[in-house]
Amino acid sequence: MKKIYFILINILFVISVIQASQSFNPDTLSEKSDNRIQTLPKGISIYELDNGMQVLLIENPALPMVGVNVAVKVGSAYETFSTSGMSHMLEHLLFNGTTTRNQKQLYDDVDMIGGYNNAHTDLYYTDYMMVTPAENIIKGMEIQADMLFNSIMPQEKFEKEKGIVLEEISKSLADPQEQLERNTISILYNGHALSLPTLGTYSTIKSFSRDDVNSFYKNYYVPNNMMLTVIGNFQTKDILQSVKDIYGKSGPGNVKRDLTPGWNTGFQIPDASLLQKDFTYNRFYDGKNIVLQLFYEIPQYSSAKFSELLDVVLSRNQDTIQSSLQSEFPSIVKSVNLSSRLSPVKNFVGVVVMLAKEDSLDLLVNSVSKKLGALSFGLSDENITSEAAIAQTDFLKNIEKPHMFGIYNSDALVNRGIEAVLASYYPEEYYKAAEELKTLKIQSKPLVIIQSPSAKDENVTVSTSADIKQFKDNPSGAEVIAVQNDLSKLIAVHYLIKHKAYYESKYGKDAAKILHNCIEQRMQSDENQKMSNKYGLTYVFNDNPFIPMDDIYLNPDFGYIRVEGLADDLTGIIGYLNSQFLNFIPTEEEFNKAEEQFQGMGMMGMGGDKSKKMFDETYKSLVYETDPGAKKPELTYDNLTAFSKEYFQPANMIISVVSPASPESINNLFNNFTGNPATDEPPVYSRSFRLIDKDTTIEKDLQGQRSYLFWGFTVPIDPKDAPALQALSLLLADNIIFDIREKQGMAYNMNAGIDINNDKALFYISQGTRPENVDKLVPQ
Repeated sequence: MKKIYFILINILFVISVIQASQSFNPDTLSEKSDNRIQTLPKGISIYELDNGMQVLLIENPALPMVGVNVAVKVGSAYETFSTSGMSHMLEHLLFNGTTTRNQKQLYDDVDMIGGYNNAHTDLYYTDYMMVTPAENIIKGMEIQADMLFNSIMPQEKFEKEKGIVLEEISKSLADPQEQLERNTISILYNGHALSLPTLGTYSTIKSFSRDDVNSFYKNYYVPNNMMLTVIGNFQTKDILQSVKDIYGKSGPGNVKRDLTPGWNTGFQIPDASLLQKDFTYNRFYDGKNIVLQLFYEIPQYSSAKFSELLDVVLSRNQDTIQSSLQSEFPSIVKSVNLSSRLSPVKNFVGVVVMLAKEDSLDLLVNSVSKKLGALSFGLSDENITSEAAIAQTDFLKNIEKPHMFGIYNSDALVNRGIEAVLASYYPEEYYKAAEELKTLKIQSKPLVIIQSPSAKDENVTVSTSADIKQFKDNPSGAEVIAVQNDLSKLIAVHYLIKHKAYYESKYGKDAAKILHNCIEQRMQSDENQKMSNKYGLTYVFNDNPFIPMDDIYLNPDFGYIRVEGLADDLTGIIGYLNSQFLNFIPTEEEFNKAEEQFQGMGMMGMGGDKSKKMFDETYKSLVYETDPGAKKPELTYDNLTAFSKEYFQPANMIISVVSPASPESINNLFNNFTGNPATDEPPVYSRSFRLIDKDTTIEKDLQGQRSYLFWGFTVPIDPKDAPALQALSLLLADNIIFDIREKQGMAYNMNAGIDINNDKALFYISQGTRPENVDKLVPQ
């Protein structure tokens, strides 16, 4: 049996940081270009160092930081069965010491400059990210280059890192969605390294020797196999010289790719005969629903923006195809999802159908094939122009995120080149892609995969300045916070709607989630899409249930809506948003569709780690006082409309705006955004720690790949001691986590520290580990 111990634990709060917007600055031209891109926007430069490293520089003087990302062109797509997971293992090892720094010195040197140093392994690349305040980036680059070119992978750290990687694998195997994906790639890319999991497998990781990984490192980690991006507050001339001095002194190498008979890696095309399209593949996973997957192979594409426009067409036709299939097969089809699955070796249009039962599959497959075959992939000029505007908005937004720009764009960088990333800036690239896309016809026979729930034992128990002003006396009743960035080409409007838990306790469970979905539906109408596209607007209304800890937009006490777009017409944008959000009342049709959508998500049964879910439910009842918002009435349409009238009102909002306009002018644009007058402020959602006066231990057994252990205690405190305890928390967390995770390699997911709640403090340690490690970690 797998053991899960519950003693005491903390809650992690996710804090959303509003990013400022900016524009490009100094005037630089490309040092290297192809026929598609002859000139570059101001502030963007492309170079190639003498040792072969390619460099993309993007100035953003409005940011206080600089982010450097190095994409090494090796990932799981270049591995074999014997080396599966080696790219990812190597990523971990590079944080363990160099010829000049041991592991602790690496961590300390980054901390001393206020840096953020991280890495990520994918199919065709491994990313290394370094973000620091602008004045410290030279030191940050020196640390990063030291790791990339001078790592020694100490033998005494090797087994520890193996344990950490094995923890990652065990966590992933507990997730039904990961099981689905592993089953899928093993079929679609049979005979190619893309069929292997990026993390590797237990057997491969256990079999690696330090010399094996070191040889892999020496072969692939050479500058001519790397691409570097630098984003942030710098002058191109200065940063380029530093890049040459720091990254340019390492010599190029001769990268040798593995050649194994009958096995393909990288960009090699696998043997088509390995896929049997007249055959149904059956697999099992730990979800609740039967999943029918149909994959239609399509040709390789040449246009950089082909994939984006393909997904636009599929998204626009998804609801129509789902409704049609549900009418034809009412007792069988639960939901339908259309998407592209593109890679350098094979491209597919995929259809995923959630089934209530496995019946009439031949008829269903034929119906899907006919509907896809009848699709037109042509887009109007208006659609193409709109997508180009949205893409330009997204490109500009990414430049606001120096910690993520390289990661967001690494796939395009390593597989299609720097120009493919910059193509978002050029509308003509979308017209070229649209010309290629409109010739597409889905005529191939689908590859059919059926994934069924696993059999279960029912008896088992389971440095720039910005003008910032706050306006509390706006005539609308809303509180407006306006930030001016006069170098910006973007506007970001964030609506924080207060007292979600309080109003849901009056009107119904999940009322905010349903209401936000209704608003999203309204904004996706054809008429509103035209207006949104006119301004290049993008929206986020709800949390994504498939992203762990993505609980920013519907926090227990508040809802959150984000709107971003091009700042060309601020009066038009805010006037349009005011007209749509003021006195919003959902229709009954919108309400029913929202409820149906969220019920469908629940039925998919892909919520992840069962052990973790059980833990979350148990520890909250142990650590916290009774939830003040736990008892909520059943949500009805009438209740939702009443909820909207109190919750979604200007007087119940804090509106934050980042734009190039002055705070006063932004505040004036909300003067007519008026609704019901403010009443007495409802109570703030709050859950206090329990003061437990005796030892309490809970142990539960559940079959699964993961085990969890949490230990702690609560004590009353003097509120004056809170700052000192928070400082102590940081020291304790570093020491405990470093010892158990880094030195011993016994826990991948780990938190430790002190949480403060009013006049109480919770001292805690929480660990996610493999079942065999639980007894070793139980506090004595």
